[in-house]
Amino acid sequence: MEIFDVLTKELCEPRLKSREKQSAIEELANILKRHSGLSNFTQEEIAEGLLAREKLGSTAFGGGLAIPHCKLPGLDRFVIALGVSRRGVNFDAVDNRKVHLLCAIVGPEDKPAEHVKLLAEVSLVLREERVRRELVKAPTQTALYEEFLRHCAREIEPEAPRECKLLMLVLQDEETVTSVMELFVEMGIKGASVIESDSMGRMLSQVPLFADFINFLGRKREYHRTIYAIAPTEEVATLIERIEEITGDLDKHTGAMVLVLDIAMVKGSLEAI
Repeated sequence: MEIFDVLTKELCEPRLKSREKQSAIEELANILKRHSGLSNFTQEEIAEGLLAREKLGSTAFGGGLAIPHCKLPGLDRFVIALGVSRRGVNFDAVDNRKVHLLCAIVGPEDKPAEHVKLLAEVSLVLREERVRRELVKAPTQTALYEEFLRHCAREIEPEAPRECKLLMLVLQDEETVTSVMELFVEMGIKGASVIESDSMGRMLSQVPLFADFINFLGRKREYHRTIYAIAPTEEVATLIERIEEITGDLDKHTGAMVLVLDIAMVKGSLEAI
């Protein structure tokens, strides 16, 4: 499945009117509703799905771009809408800038791999500032559609090596792990390793001397995951800010911890999308 198989000209809007996040999402939902594949859904249902995803953290990740997305029960295909706001939308972006380019994606609940792939492809195209500027300047629906597809079809030159850090994230909540994986896709991190691990409390609960105390205190955690990923150095601070939108302040909450380490050498890749 490619982007040009999903996006249609009728779902491109070069003149969004909304200035605030909720009304912009409602406007995008109205555009998405034009697609025949969403005939069984109301505009309100589509908007509710997109807004529910926003509660987990803003999908505006800087540079004037937002990619609101969600999964809808009963939907059997992916649908994309592309919108431009000349005056900008207040979208709770991590860099506090207004959003001028919005790409909304809705898809089936039972196709998470395809959903992640589509998100990755869209973010790869739109993360380039030059591309975003050209799309925002598109004067008509046809121009916006053709300009977007032109960049989707281009051959991407290999990027020059970038300075990177090793990010280690330890989480004790399954839903948080899923949200972090979605965030990685949005931020352009294409590969990570997720390892099942044991907490100190669980290990001590197996030692007779401590078992009764640990179990009594309720500190035994059954779910424990350690995520390893490589991230560009210049994006680490923003990435941690976005992670804290999911976990809460890491200095004030337990159940999540992040470590950032220097890398002496990188050879090979964990890219999966």
